[in-house]
Amino acid sequence: MALAVRMTKLEKVRFMDRLAPYPAVLWPVPEGGMEVIFPNFAELKAFGITREAAVKAGSEILTAEILKYAVGGRDLPRPSDPKRLIADEDEPPGTELVMLEPDRRALVRYLGLEKTQKASALRALGVLGKK
Repeated sequence: MALAVRMTKLEKVRFMDRLAPYPAVLWPVPEGGMEVIFPNFAELKAFGITREAAVKAGSEILTAEILKYAVGGRDLPRPSDPKRLIADEDEPPGTELVMLEPDRRALVRYLGLEKTQKASALRALGVLGKK
């Protein structure tokens, strides 16, 4: 999905509507913890001491990467179909494929859609525009 560097509100809303989860591989590290790698973002990595911390760190770094794509006006890669991803024979035991969602609330705040959504909700309820 291509984004202009200066997106209109409609483009921002459409961008948010088209966001999908991305596959991530949780890779156990011999020293402890888990590394998170993303098949769709070759250089993107995160780490967590526990599985839960790794998932949280993965979601945060995914959100930051998506924001970089949006600000730079670059196309986001399409998320790979997890059913079509092939396990590497060198993967250590405990390796896991998960689907991670970007932090939508952070994206909404960054893109300036909070007020727009609140105002739209109030208009829909008939609260605004009355004298």
